[in-house]
Amino acid sequence: MSLILLPAILVLSPLTEKLDSVLNDPKMGGATVAAYVSDLDGNVLYEKNSRTRVMPASNQKLFSSAFALWSRGSDYRPQTKIWKEWNRIIVESPGDPLLTYDTLKEAADKLELDRSLPVYVNEAYAPGYGGGWEFEDLPNKYAAPVSAFTIERGAFAIWNVDGKPKLLPEAFGVKIVRGDTLNYDPFARRVIVPTDLPNETKRLDTLSLPRGDEAASMLLGRWFNRTKESPSNDPALIIVGRPISMMLKACLPPSDNNIAEHLLLIGASKDKPLPEDPYPDARKKLSYFLESVVQLPAGDVIPYDGSGLSKENLVTTRAIGELLLWANRQPTADVWRDALAKTGQPGTLSKRLGTIEFSGKTGTLNRVVALSGYLKNKDGKTVVASIVLNNFRCSSSEAQGVEDSFIKALTE
Repeated sequence: MSLILLPAILVLSPLTEKLDSVLNDPKMGGATVAAYVSDLDGNVLYEKNSRTRVMPASNQKLFSSAFALWSRGSDYRPQTKIWKEWNRIIVESPGDPLLTYDTLKEAADKLELDRSLPVYVNEAYAPGYGGGWEFEDLPNKYAAPVSAFTIERGAFAIWNVDGKPKLLPEAFGVKIVRGDTLNYDPFARRVIVPTDLPNETKRLDTLSLPRGDEAASMLLGRWFNRTKESPSNDPALIIVGRPISMMLKACLPPSDNNIAEHLLLIGASKDKPLPEDPYPDARKKLSYFLESVVQLPAGDVIPYDGSGLSKENLVTTRAIGELLLWANRQPTADVWRDALAKTGQPGTLSKRLGTIEFSGKTGTLNRVVALSGYLKNKDGKTVVASIVLNNFRCSSSEAQGVEDSFIKALTE
C-alpha cells in the first residue's frame, strides 16, 4: 500500500493574522519591519523579524536608562563639589545633567565669588559630541555637547525681546550678528539674527552651548581649565543633585538626548574614571550589562551612543522586549515603569494611541520610527510589545500610524 503525503497546512492564530495584516500595509513595502510581543512570563505571542538588527532611534534610551538604574541604583544623587582657594576655584563633577543655571548661580552667591578667579574642573567625562552624530544636528539643543559639568542640559535660548535679540540665560561667549535669517554656528560661537525682528517678546530657538563645562565655569569665575585632581580637604560647598529616578523621568517622556548620554556615562563611570574618549569603555560596560545581567544574546544589541541619535546603534525588537521583561522583574520596577512616557501625559506619547493605556518609549529618526512598552491586551493581561520600522518611503507620521495600529490591534 502506498502512502500519499499531503503538504502541511500552516494555521495562523487570529492574533498573528491580525498583526500581520497591520504590518503588511502597502506603505511598508520595501521597508524593514521588526516586531515582538510577549506576555510578562516571556511567552512569545507574536514576532516578525524579531532577531533582525535595526536602528532603534530613541528606543536606545531604554538600554541606557536601565543600565544607569542598575549600575547606580534609583537613589543615587550626584554631588558636585566646589573648593574656593585664594587663587582659584576647583570643581569636581561626577555628572549632573539636571544642574541648572539658577542652582549654580546661587552657589556662586553663597561663596561670594566675583568671577575673577580661574576655574579648574575635574569632571568624570567630557566627550563633547556623541559618537556617530551628524554635523548638521550639532547646533540644535537635541545634539548639545556632553560634559559632566554643565547647566541647562547643555542648551541656551535666543529670544526676541521687544524687537531686540537676547541670549538667555546668558551669552556664554556666543556673539549675536545681525543678518538675513536665523543661523547658528556653535564652533564659531556666533548666532545670526534677522535685522527686522518684530516688536514682540518671543523665543526664537533653543540652541546647543558650544561647551557646557565652560559655560558652567563662567558662573563661578573665568579662564576655564581642566584638571585630574581634586583637593584632599573638605569642599567649601556641595551641590547635591536629583536622584537617578528623576533623571529617568526627565529623560524618557520628552526623549531628552543630553540626559540619555549622561545616564550612559554615569552608569559606566561608577567603578573608575572614564578615559578621555569615554564611549568605547561605556559601550563595553553597557554590553556586559545587557549580555551578562539581562542575559540578552550577544550581538542583539550593538550600542554606539546613549540616546539613539547615532545611526550606528543596532538592536533587535526581541532584545527590547526582553529588556522590558527584565526591568519589570527588578526591585526598581515601580521606578522604571513610573519613568516611562505614557499616553495622555506630557511627552512624546501625549497625542498618540487615544485612550489606550500604554507606557513605554517612542523613537524617530530619518526613515526610522520605533515604539516599545507595556499595555493591556484585549483579555486585560499586560503584555510587552516592540515595533521598529526602518527604511520606509512614506512620512514618519504615516509610519507612526502603522505602529499605533499595531498596538491598537493588541487591544481589540
